[in-house]
Amino acid sequence: MATPETAQIVTWVITILLAGGFILGVWRILTRQDVTVSARQGMSPEGLRYGSGAPGFGTAKNEIDRKLAIVATRRRRQETIASHLAIENTERQAKEQLAQARARQEVEHQQMLADARETALEEARLASEAAQKVREQEDEARRREEEEARLSAERENQRQADFLAAEEARLAEISAAQQQQVSSTNANSKAIKELQARLEREGAKSSDVQVSLMWNNYNDLDLHIVCPSGERLHGGNKTSACGGILDVDANVRAETRKPVENVFWPEGTAPGGQYHVYVHYYKKHNKRRSKDPTSFQIMVNSGGEMTEYTAELSKGDPIMQVCSFSVSSKSERASVKRELELELESLKNKFTDADADGSAQLSVEELAKATGMSIEEAEVIHKKADKDGDGSVSLDEYLSASDVPSAPDLESLSNDDA
Repeated sequence: MATPETAQIVTWVITILLAGGFILGVWRILTRQDVTVSARQGMSPEGLRYGSGAPGFGTAKNEIDRKLAIVATRRRRQETIASHLAIENTERQAKEQLAQARARQEVEHQQMLADARETALEEARLASEAAQKVREQEDEARRREEEEARLSAERENQRQADFLAAEEARLAEISAAQQQQVSSTNANSKAIKELQARLEREGAKSSDVQVSLMWNNYNDLDLHIVCPSGERLHGGNKTSACGGILDVDANVRAETRKPVENVFWPEGTAPGGQYHVYVHYYKKHNKRRSKDPTSFQIMVNSGGEMTEYTAELSKGDPIMQVCSFSVSSKSERASVKRELELELESLKNKFTDADADGSAQLSVEELAKATGMSIEEAEVIHKKADKDGDGSVSLDEYLSASDVPSAPDLESLSNDDA
């Protein structure tokens, strides 16, 4: 765009050129030979004529005006061009500034994206490290648990091994003394009923070879059976290779004041041989304030013959051998069972034959006839068996009266809790 000083200079130059041109034109007119001046016309441009008939001064003025118009047009064009250039320059600068601003924005945007990517990568790295740390902690916890389980198993195995070694070492020494502490009798009916009630409560099973342990407080006593093979059956080995099963293990926690533990062999499967029964005072539950010594009963069913053993233990006492019993071979037991079944069948037939009126109830005379007893003996048995006092007894009543209650009951042998 032209500055005011440049425009002023151009104006002066044009003025000087026009003045010079005017003076040059007048001088040429005056110096030409073919020019005649009419005085009548004076100095008016129309009166100036060339002798050759050429245009006069008015034509020159028109030419000058035309050239001045051209100059003015060129000046306006130059000003327009300068204005356009200024506008284009301004627009170019604005575009450059906009492009620069966009470039800065793009750079900032790219930087923001780069920062966001870097932040995301860092967060992903931290999350991965955290997840890896959690996995490592879980792996470490699992390894610790496995190691603790292994050590616990080793400790338990070592404890059992030490326990068995100590027991075997002292067995001969303490056996005689312990046997003096054990009272053995035929099981009485009250103790059998109490045992049956506890076994039914725990869902325990019964069979022809069975050992049960009862006591009356919250302490934890453990029943141990050494099988004929030498294998020990107890809380840490609840199923033996010979088929014995410990199906009730009581008071691992202080659960009941009338606990029972039970070991049985499925009917007819117990191997023949010598069995040894032990009781171990495993734990005293102090929270229940159970007193010592703790009296207990062992009930042994060997081929249908029930035997009861009573003794007592205190916390810290060594394991006690309570009793030993023999089991006949399977063939011998099967033979005895057949004999008992035949004997029972014979007794039923005798009762039927003696039952004159077919009521399945026998009088004293009928009972004497069925059993071969004297009238006096039959009266004693009849009175004992006649629980309902109707003057007659059934076969079941007679069989139940054959028990002789000679052993003390469990309640009289056990300590009360505080």
